[in-house]
Amino acid sequence: MKILEYKTLLPGLLFIFMIVSVLSAQVEPEKNPGPKVELSGFVDGAYFYDSNSGANTFGLDQVEIDVIKSVSKTTVLRADLEWVNDGAGGFALDAEQGFIQFSPLILGGLNVTFGKFNAPIGFELLDAPDMYQYSHALVFDYGLPTNLTGAMLSKNIGENVDVVFYFSNGWDQNVDINKSKTIGGRIGYSRDDDWTGGLSFIRGEERENNSGLLTVLDADFTFTAVKNLTLGAEINKGGENLTDSTNTSKTVTWLGALLMAHYDFSEYWGITIRYDYFDDNDGSRLGVAEKRQAFTFAPTFVLGDGMGAIIELRNDFSDKKVFTDKKGKAVKSQLAMALEFTFTF
Repeated sequence: MKILEYKTLLPGLLFIFMIVSVLSAQVEPEKNPGPKVELSGFVDGAYFYDSNSGANTFGLDQVEIDVIKSVSKTTVLRADLEWVNDGAGGFALDAEQGFIQFSPLILGGLNVTFGKFNAPIGFELLDAPDMYQYSHALVFDYGLPTNLTGAMLSKNIGENVDVVFYFSNGWDQNVDINKSKTIGGRIGYSRDDDWTGGLSFIRGEERENNSGLLTVLDADFTFTAVKNLTLGAEINKGGENLTDSTNTSKTVTWLGALLMAHYDFSEYWGITIRYDYFDDNDGSRLGVAEKRQAFTFAPTFVLGDGMGAIIELRNDFSDKKVFTDKKGKAVKSQLAMALEFTFTF
């Protein structure tokens, strides 16, 4: 008897589970589902200056509107609509997230999410209001997916442990580009309000012709036991097994990490310092085989209810000449500055 591969069997099992979960969620229909619609969002604008090239620009970076509808005690609908600066003078409209989440009483606290959602992996978050600085770290940009489209199961185990498992089209893919699915998960642990940590993995074919099996392990840690101080760390190890047209295999790997410290000197201002590192042995992520590092210094300010500002100074440097100066000459470092204003509502 032929044994079914996991990538063929799992979608069918997951589909059956989703149907059972939806039916289970209807066990206790409610006459009063609660709030009709919750609206929130933010507007993010910035001034950016690149000292290498001299390029500088003002920009409206992003506008986002988040809509949440509580259908019942067990079912929630969410859509995050965003308009993002496309870098060419226009804006790209996209659904950052859009999902149905239900928690059938019969499943004892298990949450089932179906649709498009932020990838539950890594230390840094995606949106500007949730960041301690203007830019994302190298690990976020090159070592992790941003969003996933698929199905996710999540559950809190006791007061300290949370577990997530998901099954998706692939890294930032609204529509699957091959016949395989990407799987992943995270197990997290928290200790009161003192610290949290998590270990994540993601694995799947991320190329159209199923020629590259990509696997990533990621560990994140946040420490908040000292008043006004937040410490963060992440280590990211990835690899991809590539197969060319002659059926020859090659494995490419990378290693990334970050360290971050933020301290609030008062309720109105603080300072963030971040160091990040990315060793791309084979040039599979950065395009060139290099070891790149970055130092970021970013004072943060609270200007009013929902209004914040960040001044960022960032220096990227590499062991290879991958940047260019004003004369077009290849150099090993790049210095940039940004002034960002964000308003949340």
